[in-house]
Amino acid sequence: MVIAALLILVGILIIVSNPLLGFIPGILMIVIGIVVGVIAATGRGLGALLSIGSSKTCPDCKSRIPSDAVACRFGGARIDGSR
Repeated sequence: MVIAALLILVGILIIVSNPLLGFIPGILMIVIGIVVGVIAATGRGLGALLSIGSSKTCPDCKSRIPSDAVACRFGGARIDGSR
């Protein structure tokens, strides 16, 4: 959230410091700040929104494993319940 606020603040400062040449870069920084803020506000992060690094719980040892895994790397349990 702090990064989002800084991006928005820098965007505003760019626009104020040089309204003619800094308008487009300033608006771009503000938009990026808003996007980063929305992603941070969801609490899930960009990886979860893109389904990168999603995980599930092993039914045997209850550890977190990748969602596309067919067997637990810790206990060797198959995800469908067989061992």
